[in-house]
Amino acid sequence: IGSDIQEVVGSAIALNLLSNQAIPVWAGCIITGLDTLTFLAVQVLGIRYLEGLICLFIGAMSACFILNWGHAPPTGDRLLVGWAVPAMQAWAVTQAVGTIGAVIMPHNLYLHSGLVLSRRVRHGSRQALHDAIWYSRIESAGALLLAFLVNLAVVATNAGSFYNADCAALLGGPFACLTPEAFNRSSDPGQQGQGQPCSLPGRAEPASGRCGALGLQAEGFALQGVLGPAALYVWAAGLLAAAQASTMACTYAGQIIMGGCVHIQLRPWKRVAITRLAALGPALLVSTATISEQSLFNNINEYLNVLQSVQLPFAMLPVLHFAASPALLGEFRSSSVYLGFTVLLAMLVIAVNVYLIVSFLQDPDLGSVGLTAAACVYALFYFAVCLRMVWSDVAGMARCAGLCGRADSMASGAPQPAGGGDGTSAFTASAFTASAFTASA
Repeated sequence: IGSDIQEVVGSAIALNLLSNQAIPVWAGCIITGLDTLTFLAVQVLGIRYLEGLICLFIGAMSACFILNWGHAPPTGDRLLVGWAVPAMQAWAVTQAVGTIGAVIMPHNLYLHSGLVLSRRVRHGSRQALHDAIWYSRIESAGALLLAFLVNLAVVATNAGSFYNADCAALLGGPFACLTPEAFNRSSDPGQQGQGQPCSLPGRAEPASGRCGALGLQAEGFALQGVLGPAALYVWAAGLLAAAQASTMACTYAGQIIMGGCVHIQLRPWKRVAITRLAALGPALLVSTATISEQSLFNNINEYLNVLQSVQLPFAMLPVLHFAASPALLGEFRSSSVYLGFTVLLAMLVIAVNVYLIVSFLQDPDLGSVGLTAAACVYALFYFAVCLRMVWSDVAGMARCAGLCGRADSMASGAPQPAGGGDGTSAFTASAFTASAFTASA
């Protein structure tokens, strides 16, 4: 629902920009809600047609964002340095974690798992199963790589056009350095930290701007002031295509979760209607409540991304657990090298989330004992759920520890306690246990 709120409101903002503000954001939310009929019409034709339509939207989105990137001031040297020497300022942690949630999205793990079932595979052929697994890996990795490149295009465009260190470090930020025209059309001068004078980056001649929040709507006005009038419509078209593709993918993921996880078997049109209505109400509420206060919507959008990132362990741990299970996959289980690499990546994502939550709870401006206590209670519950999902791996690690202890005792000539066990899942168990423990924060 949180992801669908972003997509519905994002489509509404795109329609607002494309119509020169003739279509209000709240009306755009209703129009976007009605595109469920398009989703249903395409789904009736088959899953391949739906995938083709989503790919068409993704192609249009990529072309628009990369086009703006090509006209933005160059950031090649700084981009390469950022890849080679990863570093992050304290004010950028929330945005970085939110980007992880926006790129991966926990419901997309269920979506890719559900799409595997739509592939025609000769289950009696060992080679055909191996090929299907590899093609599935390539498909998932390719989707994430494309999402990374699209986000890179947006971030690099903004970095070259609007980044100012003084604006980013302001209290209440981070903010971007906008042209005065873009600031007057999109920012809230009364908000803390906004309106400070700044020097616009990437200009051949020095130019002054003002520090302001850069959200979905402000992005169009800001690009228009830097790259020209067409940049606003290119951004809006890309935003609309991105929101439509994500809306359809999110709706289909909701159907897969309802049918495969919750075991709610409904007709497709009923499932689509339920998932769409569940998001349309909150989306209308958000759009109407923030129509005159863009900073509030930007914060809501940012924390919805963070929420998706925090929820990633709930979707990642079962996937890694099943991929490592010989009982379920037999010879098709992930190799030790591949599994170790994916577990390390999962632990990295979890560690970043833990750091964000701890930093958030230690914020002196938070000032709420009740909120801190509620977060701790939720953390304990979340830890219990994650631990339950990987309990067999934890038990396997315990058995392995017992065997290793007896082996050391035998090597030293010490007497052995009675008992037995097999340590077949030692490596996987230790990795999963560390992931579950880290997620408890």
